[in-house]
Amino acid sequence: MSNKSNFERENRKTNAAVLKIFEFLKLLYQDEATYERVVEIFKDEITKNKSEINSNNIQVILNKYINTLKVFGIKIVKENNKYKLLSSLYSINFTGEDLKAISIILSSGENIPDKTLNENIKNFVSTLEVRMSHEDKNTLNCLMKNVNYDFSFYYTDLKEQIKVCLDLCNQSQMINIIFLNYKKEETGLKCIAQEVVYNSRSALLKVYDTLERRVLEIPLQNILSISKLSNVKNSVELSQTVVYKLKNRLAKTYKLRPDEILDHVEPNGDIVIINKNEPYDVLLSRLMRYSYNCEILSPKSLKDEMLSLINKMLSSYDEPQKASSKPKKHRKNKDKE
Repeated sequence: MSNKSNFERENRKTNAAVLKIFEFLKLLYQDEATYERVVEIFKDEITKNKSEINSNNIQVILNKYINTLKVFGIKIVKENNKYKLLSSLYSINFTGEDLKAISIILSSGENIPDKTLNENIKNFVSTLEVRMSHEDKNTLNCLMKNVNYDFSFYYTDLKEQIKVCLDLCNQSQMINIIFLNYKKEETGLKCIAQEVVYNSRSALLKVYDTLERRVLEIPLQNILSISKLSNVKNSVELSQTVVYKLKNRLAKTYKLRPDEILDHVEPNGDIVIINKNEPYDVLLSRLMRYSYNCEILSPKSLKDEMLSLINKMLSSYDEPQKASSKPKKHRKNKDKE
């Protein structure tokens, strides 16, 4: 009889503890888990066999429940006298495009003068972050550091050009485009319009240069004229890819971009990556920063262009050396005299 009563008593205690956990989780998901409200949930345990509540026994009881939730993947942190969820029991798989959209939403909030609306946007994103994995949170943080959209510019001046370019992207024809390059020189190009992309202050037409087999992004305001050609594009022309290898520590820490896939990992730890559709000039600039930890494997044209850039950079260091060698010869002749 005593065993049965003990069992029932333990069962009641377990049920009570489960209910407390559910109440705690409810406050956490509602973002209303203030220190005072959480203490109120566990008050009977905190004051058990004690006439007064003190900080020591409060923390012992709270840590017991927080650590229990941590075992199931629910991480909790205390900030400004309030408990917050860092991760949930079930996470949602966010794609690279999802995370980019969330970063744009956050960036737009920074430009909104309405403080209440800005705060609502941050709260909305916070609820999404609860459902993110640790890797997705890191990716979102990286996007927020590298992207700074200026939503004070609404592309109204480029509205008609954007419409024309979007129509060209939906067609299957080659175009001849005349535009001003970065040197403000008039340049002609036979290419295929792929899509209209946007940066912080402008809209750009992404095109595929069929001659050089590379992707370029041309600011719409720099386009002087566009004419259609009779050549029809084909799938081979659009399937340009770049294959490169990353080495050493970079290979271990590198995080794939949305337009990249991992081809394979070599026995020494080096990784081979396939990159699709990233503009060549942007990709080259990025890969140059990786220095000796990066090697372009294909296409050969891009590999040669990388080599050319490296040689140009090295040549700029050769000139001072040649100039500095002349005074040394002069001093030697002077000593002989």
